[in-house]
Amino acid sequence: MPHLLSIRKIFYRLTTACLLLLAACANPVSPTGGPKDTTPPTVTKSVPANQSVNFKADKVILTFDEFVTLKDVSTQLVVSPPMAEQPEFTTRGKNLIMKFKEDLRPNTTYNFFFANAIVDLTESNPLAGYQFTFSTGPILDSLTIGGKLENAFTNQPVKDAFVMLYDTVYDSVPYKTRPYYLARTGTSGEFNLNNLREGKYLMFALTDGNADYIYNLPSEEIAFADTLISPRVPDIKPVKPDSLHKDTLKPALSKLPVYLLRRFKEADSVQKLVKASLARENVISVVFKYPVKNPVFEPLKPALTGNWNITGYNRTRDTLTLWIPSPGADSLRMVVADSGYTRDTVELSLKPRENPSGRARNKDKPELKPTLGLKQNIAGRIKPGRTLVLYFTEPVITADFSRMTLKTDSTLLKPDISFDDSIKTRLTIRYPWKEGTSYLLTVNDSTFTGAFGHCNDSTGIKFSALTEAETSSLKINADVPVTGTDYIIQLLGDKEKLLEQRIISGKTTLDFMYLSPGKYKIKVIYDANRNGRWDTGDYLKKRQPEVVDYHPKEFELRANWTLEEDWAIPSPERK
Repeated sequence: MPHLLSIRKIFYRLTTACLLLLAACANPVSPTGGPKDTTPPTVTKSVPANQSVNFKADKVILTFDEFVTLKDVSTQLVVSPPMAEQPEFTTRGKNLIMKFKEDLRPNTTYNFFFANAIVDLTESNPLAGYQFTFSTGPILDSLTIGGKLENAFTNQPVKDAFVMLYDTVYDSVPYKTRPYYLARTGTSGEFNLNNLREGKYLMFALTDGNADYIYNLPSEEIAFADTLISPRVPDIKPVKPDSLHKDTLKPALSKLPVYLLRRFKEADSVQKLVKASLARENVISVVFKYPVKNPVFEPLKPALTGNWNITGYNRTRDTLTLWIPSPGADSLRMVVADSGYTRDTVELSLKPRENPSGRARNKDKPELKPTLGLKQNIAGRIKPGRTLVLYFTEPVITADFSRMTLKTDSTLLKPDISFDDSIKTRLTIRYPWKEGTSYLLTVNDSTFTGAFGHCNDSTGIKFSALTEAETSSLKINADVPVTGTDYIIQLLGDKEKLLEQRIISGKTTLDFMYLSPGKYKIKVIYDANRNGRWDTGDYLKKRQPEVVDYHPKEFELRANWTLEEDWAIPSPERK
């Protein structure tokens, strides 16, 4: 009997253990796991072998040490020379199969640069910068060219642009033909064209808007080398892009050709009417693509005659404002032209839509009488030496300066007051403002009468002059490399906002006074044609964009600081 009880106890315990085991299996918990996989996949075998010759097949098989997939292959993969149709990719087990959809060129070295397209299946770790190369002939081309692509106006590196080589050399080839060799720039703007055959090539860079490897969109940006280039054997240590001589075409002091290309957007020289719109009642804004030379406005309906409008220009002469005091109609149809390049017919309403918000007007609230509006170019503070400017909403017909006063405390001052434009929309007030002094400019009502008969309301403008103690000063002793040409010196603030600009042609001391504490840059534009602005390039005319450079330092200014710096501006050939 005791023996039987012992057997029953053993059976009971075994049954309980089994039940507990089954319960544990029915309620699994997440494994604690090990460290995250960060190892990229590795190619263990390929058919054919990488850098093979006499390739005759229609596909390549790459075998990896783990399961892989492709990510963004349409944008990551670069094939050189380019193919009309991208290869078809499939995966089978740990194999990646690349099948060609077109016949390959004979006696040609093909290079497939996958960038970061090949990733493992579990953690998407990329096989960075993988390249596969083969030749359809008996020789694998081995020459190379490297360099860097920069934005011509900012000198910043340009990534994800194509750098192309053409073995058929004529000026219009980038407009008509796909390149023979192709590479994509990296994050630092660097590029390398590998497995090239000996010869002379035209080098062209393109930010390709429609992925066809042809320069055929006006929005596409380009760069080019002025002369034909020749690749060589990379028998020395490659030069890092950051150490390049900043010269468009001269190679660095090494046997390996290294080029700096400066990207730009070509200017469309054809004048165009961009927009004509109603600014406010009886005021039209006309925007052209480029500064106007001889604008023409011919009214068709109504057929206005004589001096039917007053025309004002912005500083760059590409935006015009037409004030029409007595149109005699609610709309206007007119012809717009400039120097024979543009001739468009526009039709505009001369009155804004009533109550565009859709809300009913409060009939108990009287309508405000139209007045001549004005605003100033300062916001409470003015730099000593700066001019106070008043801007009017319409040309001024009559002005009585005796109805204006400028005071400090109770002292009446005598500033110099005058209009600085022919149609009298900008009034300048000049006075030797003293640091820390407060001023009050009073403009009494009806001091000014506009072209539409509107008068100004009474206005008081309070402001004070900045002091050196609360601001900073920057003095640049600039020495130019060659006299007799112009150098545009720009003071840049946050996000390269243009704050001040000076043009020099010889050794000059530049004083930038009363600056807000912060960080600043100094930029120079080598103004080769002396037109006072930066000019872009022109590929067919073989004209490179004008060279720009920066002072090597970024200046961090604090209140009550004066910082002085010498700057020997480098010559554009050494830049």
